Amino acid sequence: MKKMSIEMAVCMGLIMSLVLSLVETALSTVHGGAFSVPAWLISFAISAVISILIGLVVPMKKVNDAFCAKCKTDPRSFKGNLLSALMADLIYTPVMTVIMTVIMVGNARKHIPEAVLAAGQGPSVAKSLPLSLIVGLVAGFLVAALVQPVLMKALLKKNGLLGGPKPEG
Repeated sequence: MKKMSIEMAVCMGLIMSLVLSLVETALSTVHGGAFSVPAWLISFAISAVISILIGLVVPMKKVNDAFCAKCKTDPRSFKGNLLSALMADLIYTPVMTVIMTVIMVGNARKHIPEAVLAAGQGPSVAKSLPLSLIVGLVAGFLVAALVQPVLMKALLKKNGLLGGPKPEG
């Protein structure tokens, strides 16, 4: 079961990082930057490392089960899946969004004339973070709600816990 938790953490971390890094990099255009593949790749790499570390440190199954129990909901029900997605979103997204916003604002500021920045104009983390958090939380929740149950079934089957082939070794 520990192996499956690690697989789930890595897979969800990579998927959440992929989506959130794309969203945050696209949002950088709103903050005065420009979408670029190198900026996205850097954002994705940093986000992936952080989200995998979060997934390995935070016992998501225990957190989700406790939250569902508190809400008097079966964790395997549709409502339980939504509550689990909400927990994943609230744990992963704010941390990743803050870090990616700092990176994207820093990248956007490189393309703004010094006179504009000296006048206190241009993008800042304080101005950019509210929109980034709102959009990131919505995107993160949708991804978690749609992907988590499908990924869980696939991993259960892969590990021989849901009528799939028995794992080797």
